[in-house]
Amino acid sequence: MTRDYDDRDFDVEDRQAGPPDDQGTERMEDRGRDEERDEDDRGGRRPRIDSFEKMKVWQEAHALTMKVFAATPKLPAEQQAGLALQMEQTAVAVPKSIAEGFKRRGPRNKAHFYNLAQTSLEGLRYYFILCRDLGFEIPFEDLSYRGDQVSRMLDGLVRSMLR
Repeated sequence: MTRDYDDRDFDVEDRQAGPPDDQGTERMEDRGRDEERDEDDRGGRRPRIDSFEKMKVWQEAHALTMKVFAATPKLPAEQQAGLALQMEQTAVAVPKSIAEGFKRRGPRNKAHFYNLAQTSLEGLRYYFILCRDLGFEIPFEDLSYRGDQVSRMLDGLVRSMLR
């Protein structure tokens, strides 16, 4: 197994703080630094996310939802009460489930809601394909690309919750 390194691995300030003591706890000088921070995968510091709005995956899902709401008025009038409405509701369900999962306790409970977001996203991706195949004028490539991005982010988030 190889390890990827970044600049934080060679940061002089981090080396001066020293390793944890024998009990695996932080040294006294490290504790007072920033209690609102967590360790990232490489042992560096990252800010703790205290709101779902700060989650990159939620931001991307919300941006996708806004794009869907911009695209649905372009669907034919006879589809406004059917397909357009369903697309909008499904699009809203993605960031909504992410937000709900954010406040849940425990990784399995969080993962359940992030998985609900994944299932809504897959339904939304089908609507994009359906609109394209029916010849409706929607920005299929952009919506599809954004959906793929959110899907990858959700996959990683669910995997990290279940480790």
